[in-house]
Amino acid sequence: MRSISAVPRPLTTGKFTGIARFGGASAFSLLFSLAPALTQTAPQPDQKPRATLTPVQIPNLPLGVVTFPNGKAMNLNVGIGSAAFRAPGDATGRIWLLTDRGPNLECAESKRLIGLEPEAICGGDKAGRIYPLPGFAPSIYGIDIGPDNVARINVFVPIKGKSGKPISGRPPAATASRAEQIFAADGKPLPPDPSGIDPEAFVKLSDGSFWVAEEFGPSLLHVAQDGTVLKRVVPAGTAAEFKDADYEVIGGLPAILRNRPSNRGFEGLALSPDERFLYAILQSPLANPDFETFRQSRHLRLLKIDRETGATLGQYLYEIDAPALFAGDADGRERRPSDVHVSELVAIGEDRLLVLERIEKTARLFAVSLDENSRIPALFNSPEKSPSLESIAPARLEAMGVIAMPKTLVLDTDSAPGLPAKIEGVAVLGPSELLLVNDNDFGVDGVRTQLFRVRLPEPMIR
Repeated sequence: MRSISAVPRPLTTGKFTGIARFGGASAFSLLFSLAPALTQTAPQPDQKPRATLTPVQIPNLPLGVVTFPNGKAMNLNVGIGSAAFRAPGDATGRIWLLTDRGPNLECAESKRLIGLEPEAICGGDKAGRIYPLPGFAPSIYGIDIGPDNVARINVFVPIKGKSGKPISGRPPAATASRAEQIFAADGKPLPPDPSGIDPEAFVKLSDGSFWVAEEFGPSLLHVAQDGTVLKRVVPAGTAAEFKDADYEVIGGLPAILRNRPSNRGFEGLALSPDERFLYAILQSPLANPDFETFRQSRHLRLLKIDRETGATLGQYLYEIDAPALFAGDADGRERRPSDVHVSELVAIGEDRLLVLERIEKTARLFAVSLDENSRIPALFNSPEKSPSLESIAPARLEAMGVIAMPKTLVLDTDSAPGLPAKIEGVAVLGPSELLLVNDNDFGVDGVRTQLFRVRLPEPMIR
């Protein structure tokens, strides 16, 4: 890990180079503190109390300008809002943020974004992606928020292999059949990276190391304090497919997780207060048994994992909300359950979690607790089980004794005007306070990273 006094320069690898729970009533929540406290605006008599927002200023981290074959130029900057984490033992004001795989554009959006048809830039592959900086190294950042609500970036941790070489966000060959084909800014196909990851969630342990959840495997990575990947845990039966990775690979996750749809792997990771357990949640239902099931299902799997042994202690049923409840995204288009994503997971106690669901504009944050009623029976861990968990109606599952964990709404961003779209990072600052950050997709659409402190009208931790 490098502590720095200036804004860090993001790393890329290969020939592509970058151009320049806070205060509370419980022992757990007392570990968190960030001053000053926010003052709530008193609600009008005929209104329910609303969340109070305070913006946090954060510097822009430029990556430089990329020019495409038609002369279209795109000014890119680092997107550090894929996840957020507050470690209990850290200094006042310290928040950790995470990038994902790096700048990328959907080939299906190439006409809108850069004025080139997929046939001209992606060989006609509308399901592919363009990587303007294919050597970008996914990284962890440590920011310090002062009493002036200005964030200063003081720690930069690029994720690297055991050789010391930073790894990229290009997909490994092992997942090429289930991931997008990728192309450079000039339209040429790009090679896979056997060590490549798409980080979407993380936690920091008291020993300074990190656990990172990513989408390609999906997999969990134990990362040393200096960013070196110590091991990568992938679905059982797939470890041999990662044989050329620049670190150890272990097949320790349930085999059925390999049925995740493209770009829909792990999106949330949480750590129990005693650091004994990891909790991981998929972004979407599995394509189990097929892609259409993924598009229509609302059943997600949430895993509880013994951190020391790596054993999955249980899978639990989480049901995402119906698309119609995301009012800000009611833009006249037909919305499917697959449009709803889980984007963050935060522990607020042992087996007590916050889960963030979103489409684009609207995000909904829920508090849940794991219990035996929501435990998924082992028979649904087999890819051969028919009908699959993802294809069974909720009423039928309940008749089998499997009930999705009850959800308590903590925040609906439609009731908090001013918050940005595509919120992906959540850190708990106190019993009634959160830090939210958006994923700006590295500025491909001109969006900046935005941070907000959010004071809730009711405590989520008691």
